[in-house]
Amino acid sequence: MNPSSQQNFWKKFTKTNWEKAPLLLQDSASALQEIKEDQIFSMLVEYSNQCRKLKSPQGFKLFVEGQLQYAEDLLQFLPVKKDKSFLGYHTRMEKYFSDYCLVCDELLQVSQENRKPLQQFTENLFSHVGFPNRFVEMGLYLGNYKKTPFGVHVDGCGVFSFPVVGKKTFRLWTPKFVEKNPALNRAHNYSKFKKHSQVLEARPGDMTYWPSSAWHIAESDGSFSATWSLGIWVDRSHFDVILEALGPLLQKTLGLHGETKVTGQKNGQKSDKKKSLHSRDGQVVDLPQNFQETILKIESLSKNQLYDAFLKSWLELSSKQGFKTFPRQTPRNKISLDSVIQTSSLKSILWSKNKSKNRISCAFQGTVLELPPSHEMLRLIKDLNLGKKCRISDYLGLSKNKKDLASIQILADAGAFS
Repeated sequence: MNPSSQQNFWKKFTKTNWEKAPLLLQDSASALQEIKEDQIFSMLVEYSNQCRKLKSPQGFKLFVEGQLQYAEDLLQFLPVKKDKSFLGYHTRMEKYFSDYCLVCDELLQVSQENRKPLQQFTENLFSHVGFPNRFVEMGLYLGNYKKTPFGVHVDGCGVFSFPVVGKKTFRLWTPKFVEKNPALNRAHNYSKFKKHSQVLEARPGDMTYWPSSAWHIAESDGSFSATWSLGIWVDRSHFDVILEALGPLLQKTLGLHGETKVTGQKNGQKSDKKKSLHSRDGQVVDLPQNFQETILKIESLSKNQLYDAFLKSWLELSSKQGFKTFPRQTPRNKISLDSVIQTSSLKSILWSKNKSKNRISCAFQGTVLELPPSHEMLRLIKDLNLGKKCRISDYLGLSKNKKDLASIQILADAGAFS
């Protein structure tokens, strides 16, 4: 899909479908179609290997005959390289189970190779609909299950779904219909409600979408299918973001005053003179002393302090690029002045100047650092973001504070450098 047709698609999608209506796009020309079946299977095997190494199937769920299996029994049924393909894995699994569904929600941990088309897709989406306040996650669903094991349900995310093997059928209901028919919630038997649903049938090469409010279930005739999806979680409000952003600032501003466990007494001590806070007719005529002191402390906050609190929150959120998880990083050796470091074109270290104090904040994949002002450090970050190979001593020199080197080490441990 060329840039012009991409923009036309997203404009139309935003106006007609985003958080409004489902969509089936046959023979989609999305960049995500570049991620082929064998690549998805390799990612699944790689993540399965990680789970076996850690002896933990975190991120996986296995349903057999609609029943969730115990985590401790799951590792033996994860894909292995010898399966060679999704169908090879299915051939092994159908020897044990006549109806199974394997779910994996953590493929982004091993998708470094496929990150470019994923990021291209989400950046196009976000530029038209806005940045999600929670995250994007990549899920994979495979098996010969006839219905989604947990029945008709609704998530807090809009979903883009891409079949890679077999046909995938989704049945959708509007939230208004389910509100009038609550028996649909988690239902497995919903035959009397089928005529009120919308059906999307997708095959490899197609793309489906439904909004976060859509109630849905996947259906099958018992044939094997494998489908991966991007869930865009939009169940976190701006109000929640604001509360989280202001929390650390308010905690610092209130100090010990914010730790008091009672209201109506100053600093937790009894007053010498009892003061009534309401009149005989019940009118509240004054606030307790600690409330009044809190007002004064909040009023003392400057616009620049508020800016920096929101800046830190935004750096953390935006540096994740919307994603929930990232590929696991090989632990870096200790950074030294002689180290040569480089980022890829997909790995920018975000930075900004604080307004309330002489500091620079920088962030990478959710790790946020606050640094003393340093022209050399800032020059290093800028050159790294341009894709240059940088020898640290060329920027920091031998006389620089060890704190700069420690900050670079933190960024290295977060995976900022290739």
